[in-house]
Amino acid sequence: MSGSRSIFAIFLFAAVASPRSPIVQGRIIVDDYYDEYPNFQPAVGFHQPIVVKEEPKKNQDFNKIPGIPGIDYPMYHTVPPTSFSCAHVPIVPGMYANVETGCQAYHVCHDGREGHQGASFLCTNGTLFNQQEFACDWWYNVNCADAPSLYRVNADPLKNPYVPKETKDAIRNRLKIVVL
Repeated sequence: MSGSRSIFAIFLFAAVASPRSPIVQGRIIVDDYYDEYPNFQPAVGFHQPIVVKEEPKKNQDFNKIPGIPGIDYPMYHTVPPTSFSCAHVPIVPGMYANVETGCQAYHVCHDGREGHQGASFLCTNGTLFNQQEFACDWWYNVNCADAPSLYRVNADPLKNPYVPKETKDAIRNRLKIVVL
């Protein structure tokens, strides 16, 4: 044990007595890299920016979706600009299929914060907005041409998803039928 103490004491004495010791010197002076190499040029010339090639995006696999993409159902990746306007719908708040997009896009019309088209959404490829159910459904279950005539479904407070639950419960309580 005393041998390790004497080694430590010698090491401490050497550190204090050394002229380059940070303890004696007070600060460490580090040569600045750029002072020593002011005209440093990299070995490889950079005449053009380095371009990293991205991996090609994989095409969507439509094998699991029945039908022909682009023929049986539309294939939008973003909501396209259309003439749809919440000013021309019968009931606000409500959800409305956009017939101009083949019903793949739909709009939520409420207080106007999102502009004249309301909040716009897109059903995934192979599905269309089912105006009767207020949900995206397989394209073969939806007749998009019927959507404008089904806009009135938003007037039913029991089906409209934007009518508060308390209001729906109050309506259900009033409509209770008692069978004697």
